[in-house]
Amino acid sequence: MSFKRRAVWTIIIAIVICCSCTGCWDRKELNKIAIASATAIDWVEDHWQVSYQVVIPQSISNMSGTGMQQAPVMVFSTTGDSIQEAVQRASLEMPRRMFFAHNRAVIIGESAARKGISPIIEVYLRSANSRETVTLLVSRDKGRNVLEQLLPLEKIPGAALQNMVLNEDKTDGNLKQVMIYQFAMGMQGDSGYSMLPEVYISGTGNESTSIEKLKNTNFDTKLKMGRIGIFQKDKLIGWMTGHEGYGLNWIKGDIKQSILFFACTKDSKQSLSAIRINKASTKVVPVYNQGAWLIKAEVRASGNLVENGCMVDASKPEGTRKLEELISGTISDLMQNSLHKAQAMKADVLGFAGLIHRKDPKAWAKLQPDWGDHFARIQMDVTIRVEIENIGMNNKSVKQLIESDNP
Repeated sequence: MSFKRRAVWTIIIAIVICCSCTGCWDRKELNKIAIASATAIDWVEDHWQVSYQVVIPQSISNMSGTGMQQAPVMVFSTTGDSIQEAVQRASLEMPRRMFFAHNRAVIIGESAARKGISPIIEVYLRSANSRETVTLLVSRDKGRNVLEQLLPLEKIPGAALQNMVLNEDKTDGNLKQVMIYQFAMGMQGDSGYSMLPEVYISGTGNESTSIEKLKNTNFDTKLKMGRIGIFQKDKLIGWMTGHEGYGLNWIKGDIKQSILFFACTKDSKQSLSAIRINKASTKVVPVYNQGAWLIKAEVRASGNLVENGCMVDASKPEGTRKLEELISGTISDLMQNSLHKAQAMKADVLGFAGLIHRKDPKAWAKLQPDWGDHFARIQMDVTIRVEIENIGMNNKSVKQLIESDNP
């Protein structure tokens, strides 16, 4: 066979192969699936109740100004003896097949959280249609009630829920986003304790479940981030405040950017000044000292002064040092108070067990059976170094300027 004929046959075969491989082997027609943007799990009358927030595409495409005629989502629930059985029963009342690849958040009602959420983790980790990067949230309310709440600014409430967590995570630091795979890893850790942020319905009056509510400039109720749910393995055992969670995040080194408020004296409880933390890191090391374990935490933070309500001239070196000392003291108090709250619950949400296990496996084998009691007695030595990088346009505080002009 000549070179030209061989080349021609090669091209023909390549074309045939390309034509036979066109198309998508696992395509899903949009008019045959129901896209879930968020789901909720509740424990109701000894059964699992799974609620679905399903996107209505035609409604979203028509949402413009006062032209809103239909809610962007619909919410319905199914029940079963298991999570998967409840999901399968969705076909009894839904003309389309449920599609969970775009599910953004899972809301766990308090009743289900105290029952134990390992079945939820089981389903999500086994299913090829679900993503283990879904955001987990716990609620004092029924999870379904949270799904029914409409939110302004976002067309899809499920996306708004996830964005609320991400916004809090990046700008404040009180609550951190927790995804399903992260929670699963926490359950299997040495301590077995995990944290989940809370979302709840705030306000009084009628809940914002009607599209007509979105035409108002104020709302009787709204979704709000709240406390932190403490889980032992897969069960909710108690709550901590967002402020206490803020201190825990300083210990764990999860603070990257935040606004920290501090008082003008060590004994004052009025936070009149604030610093925007631009960079922070925490190094935690377990040390065996005189027959007991000690946790040494070294914190480094820097940021810009954004509010100065103290009678301190931040432009002078001694003034800057005084403010940095006040900030360091505030961070230290936050860390110690949060540690004491966790110790009162005997809940090692800080992962100290894992640190000791990696440091000294033999010592951990002795501590493990009674780790809760050991954790409750552990001490933490904190070293903090804070640097104010920028004080803003004013040298003195406005309060100082006013008082200097009016002796």
